Amino acid sequence: MQRKQIPSHRIPDGVTANIPTQLKDVLVAGINDEGKIMKRQYPHRHDYYEIMLLNDSEGIHHIDFTAYPFKGPAVFMLSPEQVHELVRTKGSRGFSLKFNEPFFSSGNDPDNQLYAHFLFDNLQTYPVIELQPAEYTRLHTLMTLALQEYDQAGNGAADILFSYIRVILMEILRIRKQHLQETHLHPGIPQTQLLEFKKLLHQHFHELHEVQDYAARMHITPRQLNTLVQKLTGKTAGTLIKERMLLEAKRLLFTDTLSIKEIGYQIGFEDPAYFNRFFKKNMGLAPQQFREQEQQM
Repeated sequence: MQRKQIPSHRIPDGVTANIPTQLKDVLVAGINDEGKIMKRQYPHRHDYYEIMLLNDSEGIHHIDFTAYPFKGPAVFMLSPEQVHELVRTKGSRGFSLKFNEPFFSSGNDPDNQLYAHFLFDNLQTYPVIELQPAEYTRLHTLMTLALQEYDQAGNGAADILFSYIRVILMEILRIRKQHLQETHLHPGIPQTQLLEFKKLLHQHFHELHEVQDYAARMHITPRQLNTLVQKLTGKTAGTLIKERMLLEAKRLLFTDTLSIKEIGYQIGFEDPAYFNRFFKKNMGLAPQQFREQEQQM
């Protein structure tokens, strides 16, 4: 069976109108397919962050091989390169807000990295949050203002729009804290250290596979790093390293035309047999079996 690469989208793919250069990294759009029976969407990924806000909808959002059922108003948080497929049994009204990575490095807002690495966290993520009516109303109001600013694209539109996006992220962060009681989202030195570890893991999981490698770069002991991570996430640092490697392996097995040997090499396994053993031990089936199973599904 010939393998196909999964489609990957960019923000310009969805831009149909002429917009100022300063807004090229952002796309805000309304969604209105209320009452329609939705066709099954195809698995895809994109290189931007996306927030989707839907009112009275229902279905399952498949994100990185995990199914997230939802019903009623909900907000979805998607980060770059996640493989996802939104299956809805009925249409809805809402908004789609997309923005590229440069948004998180613009300006001097100290919370930017917090948003990027906690709200859009591939390892410890809650990408689907069902909303109470009052929560949906607040987000709907903010999204409406952002869409109006985007459509007008007047003087100062970029600064105002980015401010709206920050407020939207702050509101979602508050909702998530209330729903999930997550200690790692509260400010403090341990949270800053956890953020540093996650950034290092995102950058180096291909070549650094041991806790001591990350602890050395953070100038703490492996025991200190494990204690920190376990206190804030409930998992050891070693578990997060392993989960990040497995996630990348599953994405490549599902979406790429690479051989099993090439995928193992990309994740840092020079010995294909070692990669096969690592994957099978943690997933319960060999890489080729996982690939065939996902293709059939």
